[in-house]
Amino acid sequence: MSKKLGLLNRIIYGVNIIVALFLLVSFVLPFIPPKSFPGLSLLSLAVSPLIVLNILFTAYWLFKLKKFIFLSLSIIVIAYFHFGSFFKFSSTETPTETINTLNILSFNVRLFNLYESKDTQKNIPEIISSFLNKEKPDVLCIQEYNKEMKIDFTAYPYSYIHFRGKNILGHAIFSKYPLINTYSFDFQDSYNNTLSADLVKGSDTLRIYNLHLQSLNIKPSVSYLQELDNEVLRKRISTRFVKQQEQLETILKHKNNSKHPVIISGDFNNTPFSYVYHKVSEYMKDAFVEAGNGIGTTYLFEYYPMRIDYIFASNELQILSFNTIRKTFSDHYPITATVGWD
Repeated sequence: MSKKLGLLNRIIYGVNIIVALFLLVSFVLPFIPPKSFPGLSLLSLAVSPLIVLNILFTAYWLFKLKKFIFLSLSIIVIAYFHFGSFFKFSSTETPTETINTLNILSFNVRLFNLYESKDTQKNIPEIISSFLNKEKPDVLCIQEYNKEMKIDFTAYPYSYIHFRGKNILGHAIFSKYPLINTYSFDFQDSYNNTLSADLVKGSDTLRIYNLHLQSLNIKPSVSYLQELDNEVLRKRISTRFVKQQEQLETILKHKNNSKHPVIISGDFNNTPFSYVYHKVSEYMKDAFVEAGNGIGTTYLFEYYPMRIDYIFASNELQILSFNTIRKTFSDHYPITATVGWD
């Protein structure tokens, strides 16, 4: 019996080694452009499951009181400090006082459920009014906006709403403060888009980006993925990641010409372990990392939590708060953050 148990543990440890190695390889993903290694970039979607598996292996070896625990335990510790964004404890720091504040809310509304069942479309205006009345954001960035749904945005006298041609999928920025220098990127060969506008509050100006990077165009269902040919799926996702990189490069080039502090919010369609996330977070503050807590879920892939929606702010801005709103009709959760400056 003990020999069989020993063999089982060796097999389990062999699998443990493979899982740990995959997680170790993922450490380089944020630094490798998808254009260079499109296939490798797919691993960024598997980082969260790999972390979970290594935690399970650690728990198993702890229960067994085996020295094998050190492999996964060390990898998890390194991953936490390397990525630094897959879990946040509640912040105990007291933000310094600021003279000016701005609250921004970002939400992918999935066309207000245009292609979902009629029942899911009934209470959308009430749901939106409910969380807007509670959160009272100064700026509202909406991805996948559909003007056919009648929503009361009268609290926002300034707006920039953009559709490409006759496309029903648009994007919108609603604001309590004047918006100037509005701009739409209108990415080629894509339904995705990004808007920018300079917001004027008193004597200060901030540039706001409402970002929606290339969608992966896959249904959030394990059964759907199983039906697809693996090679077709690999090529589809890797091609989308390359597009995300190209789109982000255009956005960052535009951002770097701004004379004002910048806020980037929206749906990245990618995880905190990806190249596109790293390129933005390299020189900006992630509001969730600064002031959030937990794992920051913004999207559920068939009940599997993912964080793919973000609010970033220039380093000269202070993140005063961050919140994820759990009441939603979309497949995304709205996120909100308050930034401050002197």
